[in-house]
Amino acid sequence: MTRGRSRVTAEQEQGRILFVDDEPDVVEPLVEMARELGFAAMLLQDGAAFEATLADFRPTHVVVDLVMPQIDGIDVLLSLSRLAARPHIIVMTGYHWGVMESARILAETHALSDLQWLRKPVDLDLFETMLLSPKAGE
Repeated sequence: MTRGRSRVTAEQEQGRILFVDDEPDVVEPLVEMARELGFAAMLLQDGAAFEATLADFRPTHVVVDLVMPQIDGIDVLLSLSRLAARPHIIVMTGYHWGVMESARILAETHALSDLQWLRKPVDLDLFETMLLSPKAGE
């Protein structure tokens, strides 16, 4: 694991990750890891501001929780499915695996078959691998 790297400059940036999750205590370690790996990272605690932030931040990656109040991860996925150029998408949940399987079926119906999936609590080694090798963990 590559913990403890110094912050990188914009020229060294790996990409931009937008985290959408209503549990900041769970996601903050992921945000910090992303920054240590050279990504610019932003956390939204609900899906309501997602579309405006998507246009302004232009993420290369989106990490989204499936179950959130108001606008949930399914709404975020549907929004992403309408984009011509999509960021890399990682979906996570702490709920029963059946919730994730239902979301997978919905995503594939909307041509989002290249998603990656994480269970909470998140395995940090697996998350790092997913960021550095986007096809790992599928």
